Amino acid sequence: MVSVNETIATRSNEGIDLDATPYGYIPTGWVCYLFLALFGLSGLIHLVQAFWFKAYWLIPTAALCAAGESLGWSARLWSHYNIMMDTPFQIQISTIIISPTCLLAVNFIVFGRGVQLLGQQYSLLSARWISIIFVTSDVFALVMQGTGGGLASGNVSPEQLHLGSNIILAGIAFQFGIMVITSLLAFHFAWRWRSCRPVRKIAAENRIDSSIQLTNLSQPQDVTGKRWMTSGNSLPFEGREAFNFKFLLCAISLNTFCLFVRAIYRLIELSHGWDSKILRTEIWFNIFDGAMVVLAIISINIAHPGKLLSLNLP
Repeated sequence: MVSVNETIATRSNEGIDLDATPYGYIPTGWVCYLFLALFGLSGLIHLVQAFWFKAYWLIPTAALCAAGESLGWSARLWSHYNIMMDTPFQIQISTIIISPTCLLAVNFIVFGRGVQLLGQQYSLLSARWISIIFVTSDVFALVMQGTGGGLASGNVSPEQLHLGSNIILAGIAFQFGIMVITSLLAFHFAWRWRSCRPVRKIAAENRIDSSIQLTNLSQPQDVTGKRWMTSGNSLPFEGREAFNFKFLLCAISLNTFCLFVRAIYRLIELSHGWDSKILRTEIWFNIFDGAMVVLAIISINIAHPGKLLSLNLP
């Protein structure tokens, strides 16, 4: 049986030339409902987890991403029922483009805390500078994409649409570059830590203090520092703490991979213009944008930093 809403949508969109629509297609209703439910549920869980584990820094990052994606998919659902309206199309352009930028900040913060936990002497940048440089760069990319989305929205001239598209593309390219640099630094850090090849010397006391501060270990601490200043090729904790750390690394790796795929898709999509086949094919958008961001944000729900490593920022 066809629902009343689907009947209304069919009637309101009846006889419309798809090539004349903003999307080049009519967003599929059940897909919009699915992503709206997934992002909404993830965002609600992130809010509860942020307060439960006192990891409030995840509110303006993961939870905000979920809120933005929910708004964007709500707009696409609105378009499903009235495809020729400009307002929902404008809303989804800006929100779905910029929202994953907030989620990316989670990776930068966790990377910085991982460096602080395992030993800053193995990293080219200190944990403090990792957070400062990459989170600031992420905010800059967010502003660029938001500005471009604003310029490209609405009834604008072709010149303004082209300018907005180029700004969005530049913002995504800049963000992609940040992700590449961060990944290279993370691999370099992991290699030096695993092979015990410090980049620089660091006082043993500092490493002991930072490690104890960042973790709630059940095992007694070795006040001599020998337990923490071993060969550097094994984790400075065992049992459940070690499992939690590895589980979080797997989640961050999946998160990063999904955001990489999404960024590559967006770069290809926007570089071909608003009338390209890539941009006007719904299935590619659903897979390479919607599904990738859903996997990325849910991975942080499952492997929550506040639970696994007590990464609570002041």
